[in-house]
Amino acid sequence: MLKQKKVLNSTCNPIMDLVNYEKSIKKIDVERPVTVQLAGDGKTLLLKHGGVELHSGIDRPLMHQLGGRAWGKNMQFEDIATIWDKKFSENPAALERELATIFRRNDLSIRYETKPSGINEVYGIVTPHFIDVNQLDFRQRFIEQIRKNTALIPKSTGIEKTKAFGKPVEYFELDNPGFQVKFRYGLVYAKNNGYDAYTVSWQRLVEVCTNGLLGWRGKGYRWKHTKEIDLNDFVLNTVNEGIENQRFLEKRINISQEKELETPLLGELMGRLSMAKASKERVLNRLDIESNDVGHNEWALSQALTWLGTHKSGIPFSSKSKLTALGTGILERSLHKTLHNKVMINRNGEYGLMLPKEMKRPILA
Repeated sequence: MLKQKKVLNSTCNPIMDLVNYEKSIKKIDVERPVTVQLAGDGKTLLLKHGGVELHSGIDRPLMHQLGGRAWGKNMQFEDIATIWDKKFSENPAALERELATIFRRNDLSIRYETKPSGINEVYGIVTPHFIDVNQLDFRQRFIEQIRKNTALIPKSTGIEKTKAFGKPVEYFELDNPGFQVKFRYGLVYAKNNGYDAYTVSWQRLVEVCTNGLLGWRGKGYRWKHTKEIDLNDFVLNTVNEGIENQRFLEKRINISQEKELETPLLGELMGRLSMAKASKERVLNRLDIESNDVGHNEWALSQALTWLGTHKSGIPFSSKSKLTALGTGILERSLHKTLHNKVMINRNGEYGLMLPKEMKRPILA
């Protein structure tokens, strides 16, 4: 039996909190001209419709909703943000007028909440085709579909919130025995704001040692509010995709167990890790332990890295998730291909855990 009631009766339940919160959301069907006023710093805007004033931060959802309708619905957010920033820097008043025309050209409704202070804050912008979905109803339908159309038994392990937008995500263990990697199906519940969609975020765990692997999202199957997509298709597509990835990892584990760890490649890896000497020593020490258990192969290296990234190990917290990602990448692609990946620079102009080949340092420098 599933302990679904226990999960839903928890004192901290983001799904129920979201359902209750959205009961207070109001809406305005845009039937009059809307004026747009951008703040001088470009971080907030004010919409005026009749006698109602609506405030909003210029965050990703709002910029995507308005910019997509202005310059192309199929554009990537990064391209929309670039256009928005350029127009704002060159002529803010012209951008305000352009954004205002969006409401004249489209049949839209603005959803908003009224704060205790009396300020109205935009919650989302929707069309008449938008379908409201009660998140608790969706959850029940989802569980029924898995039971009915797969041989898997979903067991909820609890509900969290996503780091990016604070959306509820509930992880289900799907009983699929015979694999060395355990998968958890993370159902991300959508807000009724015209922007979100129900998506899946998979957690992956090496069972024998409970080492975490990098999370995985698949090809991005989405259950959107604006179309009556068959829920059964959503469930089957996402579950089957997870099973295929599970099989893929099983093959990769077998391949990495048979792939001897080459000393030159290991030396290059250690020389390119942007880590302190003590942390590099921990990597090598853990590699010795894993090699004694499974042999001196790439599987041992992958296990060493993901173990240090998952367990209490003396590794700085800021490096742990990077080690997990590196170990996962070596498992999925091989050490040779990982070393030949293009090294990316973050927004601060800094390299991540891996330095470029030309910046290789002595192994324990």
